[in-house]
Amino acid sequence: MLGLASGLVPGLHPNFLGAILFSQFSEWWILPTFVTMLVSAQFFEFIRSTFLFVPEEGNVLAMHPIFKFVEEGKSLAAIKLSIIGLLASILIGIILSPILIKIVPITYSLLKPYIPFALLGISMFLIVKDVKPLAALLVFISSGVLGYFGLKLLNQPLLILLTGFFGFPIILQIKTKIPKQIKSYKYKIKKSSIFRGSFAALLSSFLLTFLPAVGPSQASLFSRSLLKKKDDFLISIGAISGFDIVFSSILLFSIGKARIGVLEMLGSKFTFDLNTLIFVLILLLAMAIISYLITLKIGLAFSKFSEKFNYRYIAILVAISIISVTLYFDGFVGILFLSAAIGIGFLANKMKTRMSNCMGSLVIPTLIWFFY
Repeated sequence: MLGLASGLVPGLHPNFLGAILFSQFSEWWILPTFVTMLVSAQFFEFIRSTFLFVPEEGNVLAMHPIFKFVEEGKSLAAIKLSIIGLLASILIGIILSPILIKIVPITYSLLKPYIPFALLGISMFLIVKDVKPLAALLVFISSGVLGYFGLKLLNQPLLILLTGFFGFPIILQIKTKIPKQIKSYKYKIKKSSIFRGSFAALLSSFLLTFLPAVGPSQASLFSRSLLKKKDDFLISIGAISGFDIVFSSILLFSIGKARIGVLEMLGSKFTFDLNTLIFVLILLLAMAIISYLITLKIGLAFSKFSEKFNYRYIAILVAISIISVTLYFDGFVGILFLSAAIGIGFLANKMKTRMSNCMGSLVIPTLIWFFY
């Protein structure tokens, strides 16, 4: 239920709920509760992204392809592709865990000096490949400047900036009714798509595992550069989230550090030895399977009712909720940043350049963090 709440409600992150529980309880059940909440929230987030068009950090680049699926009446296909990638990555990560436990410390020291150059190279590659490179560069730099100051000044920078760039431009242009949706998961997903999406996510996730300043959004840029088909890309977006959880658990065991807040809390309270790691990995897989099945059911229910929704009203409610959360955490300054992010997002849409160029909001601060 905690995972469902944090997955569906904008701004309610597992780290936030975890911090509340962590301050009140210290019993053994905190560990399985946190792990279950974390993995289930990753699945349920794709329902929110598909039907409410409010992204989380890890799936911002999936917003445009998801919206295209919804416009084609294939919302359930978008959900299925994303959560298949998520489930597959957790399974693959657990299978590779004996190898990863040994190579993580070595890889950490070898890759660290080169990742920022790779991140810069991929960003420039995507800009040059854009239909309008100059417009893409303008969006990339302007979003980067906003992101640099936002990360310094805001309490909830990712929610405000990413929703402004990627969520609001979609929310404000949706029609009163969405097209009739196919009420079935009978969408043919090729095994080759699962392989390509998972493999691209595996390579991209090394960014997440070894570098604290790189998040799922930056890692998804690598998948974007490696994959052409939207099916493959949606699978990779889901898979990046799964690999992030598995690799972070292994990282906590190997070097005593975790990228994810709730896992870092667990590491400070419990001895994260080999037995604990094995328990966590088994629990991850079990909860991933259960969450996958529940997500399919909830997604189908949303699909059946979505056509009856007046999306203008939903758009207004979502906009009000985001503005309210922004005001609560960051006041008037947060509203200014949100407005600027929305403006840049609309600018990118108006100039018909890729929305992924708004990732400059995270890439540029990341590069500054590395080089300065």
